[in-house]
This record gives sequence, structure tokens and C-alpha cells, in this order.
Amino acid sequence: MSRTARQESRSGYYHVILRGNNKSWITQKDVYKTKLIELLKQQENEECLIQLLAWCIMDNHVHIVLKSSINDMSLAMKKINTKFAMYYNKKENMIGHVFQDRFKSEPIDTDEYLIEVIRYVHNNPVKAKIVKKPQEYKWSTYNAYIKQKFITHQMQFVLNYFNNNIQRFEAFHLKTSDKEYLEIKEDVEKYRLEKAEVIIEKYLRDNNANTLLELKKDTDKEHFLITELLKKSGLSLRKISSLTGISYAKVQKRYQAIDLQ
Repeated sequence: MSRTARQESRSGYYHVILRGNNKSWITQKDVYKTKLIELLKQQENEECLIQLLAWCIMDNHVHIVLKSSINDMSLAMKKINTKFAMYYNKKENMIGHVFQDRFKSEPIDTDEYLIEVIRYVHNNPVKAKIVKKPQEYKWSTYNAYIKQKFITHQMQFVLNYFNNNIQRFEAFHLKTSDKEYLEIKEDVEKYRLEKAEVIIEKYLRDNNANTLLELKKDTDKEHFLITELLKKSGLSLRKISSLTGISYAKVQKRYQAIDLQ
């Protein structure tokens, strides 16, 4: 099967994800996180292939927000992959790829979406429940922004969006969004399930019920719940049926009856 062509950004901004091969935890050790930061900066400052706006290094994947041409970005990621693999394999006495061959990317075409993606990247450790606040995580660019240290030209562009007001930058990072950003497949599904659980909990609370079974005989309330999940969770019809215990036929019938636009 042929690969899907990589989408090109009109603005030159991209959200990139590098992931450990076979879901391995290749950047779990601090020494590997440090090496990866070094390689990212090398591609920016020495190779001049990318301009970095934000990054966050998790234990098994890496989020990067950058500006580049699509060809230079691909070349930079290839060089990072190769150099990191050599370093990692020597340390661990291994051979072969350490990152998945094909990195994931999505184009960022507006300033508004750019700022939102940066917030999402900085809050990745919070979402993963590693820390409670983004400033508590050492391996991202969040604290560089807050302390205004090692600010690059592109990072200054981001701060200019907030009129260089760090308090506004911090406040923006406290806001939440229902949008789905580029993520590894398992995390997307986990996020959707968590969102659905919040919807169900609110539904039970609003109806003074402890279980969905208590409300099963009320057709209007059941329709309301299905509609909320269809519109807001992003889950498939079968997942909604499995999660709620409502028959697939009922979920499908409701799906056909409502306007999801």
C-alpha cells in the first residue's frame, strides 16, 4: 500500500511527532532526552533546516512545533533519527531503528491554531498526569518562554502574540480545548474515552442517578445522552454502544436522526 502524501503547510509551520519504534520507551532516560534536545538544536542552529517554536519530550514520543519547508523538515527528521539511533544503539548495545521510520506531521495554517498547538504540546505531561502544571515538567520549552531564556526568533514571534505579556501566556496555557490535535492513535482513543466518561458523569449528576441503568426507561434522556456523545466525544457508534450499554441499533438510529453539522 502506498504512503499518504505528507500535507504541506501554507505558512511553513508544522506539528511533528517522533515515536519510539514498536512503541518503545526510548527517551525514558534523561540522557536520551538531553541528546534529543541537542540534535534538535543542531538542526536549527548548525544545519539551519528548521526553526523551533516548541517541543516536549515524553518517554516514548516527542512533540515538536517548527517552521520549515516540507523537504527541509523531512531531511532534518531523517538526520535526527539517524544520529539519535547511532547514539542510543551504542549506549544500549543494540542495532536498528529507534524511531518509527515515518514521522507524523500536520500543517498549521493560522496563528490562532499555532498558539493552540503550542499550548497542547506544553500541556502533554499534564494530560498524561505526569505533572499538575506545565512548568513542573523539565523536558519542554514552556519554562524557556516563562523565564524568557534562550528565546529564538520564532519563539519571540509567539510571545509577540501575547504582547510579550508572560501572565497572558501562562493564563492561555490554563485554558482547555475540545479540539483534537495530532497525536499517536492510542492516545487519541484514550482522550475520546475520557471525554465520553466526563459527559456520562455529568449526565448522571444532572439526573440524580448513580448508574445509566436507572435512566434506561426514559427515552428522551437516553436520546439526550446519545446525542451528547455523538456530537462531543468523537467515539464510534460501536464504542458508544459498548460504553453505555445502549444497543448499537438505538445509537445508529439516533445518529441518523440528528444533524451533526
